[in-house]
Amino acid sequence: MDIARLIRNARQQAGLSQTELARRAGTSQPTLASYEAGRVVPRIETVVRLLEASDHELCWAARPKVRRGAVPMAAVGQEIRVILRDEGERGAWRRLLDFVDDFRASPRAGQAFLVADSPELCGDTRFDAAMAGLVELLCDEAGLPWPDWTSAPERFCEPWWFVSGLPGFEAMAFRDSPIELKQHGVFVNEGAFERV
Repeated sequence: MDIARLIRNARQQAGLSQTELARRAGTSQPTLASYEAGRVVPRIETVVRLLEASDHELCWAARPKVRRGAVPMAAVGQEIRVILRDEGERGAWRRLLDFVDDFRASPRAGQAFLVADSPELCGDTRFDAAMAGLVELLCDEAGLPWPDWTSAPERFCEPWWFVSGLPGFEAMAFRDSPIELKQHGVFVNEGAFERV
């Protein structure tokens, strides 16, 4: 958060000069100028007082920690749509594997946050189903409840999708695929979600 910009924007939106805001907040204009210039960082109580004097309020939000760079599945779904168009299935599958790594490396609260919101449909029913099955698998590993969006009718693939696409591997994928993915019509070979 850029405190200097926050204070300056609130003052300007309220139509106040630095002198007027300083008077309202019980401080001096030079002190306010140093806050707005970023030369001095005010204490949080001072920020609240300045914002209230500008007819604003400070709203706090807490977001669970996630692995650095991790994005929620809702954003991954949007990315997959673009990747499918630009790179094809292999690139989209790699993006899902990246999500697996991000999820597993995040703390429990972060894991729940990463899967809570439904991704938009990506335009490929196979990947729409794979996202749901994968989230159910990860939630089971973490001991989390499945988010409701995974059971939506559009999250099931028919005909079934054997991800490898290699003839002769269907029987192994049918045997090895985690039940969470099987339920969505997605079949992968053993170790599909492990990085070597």
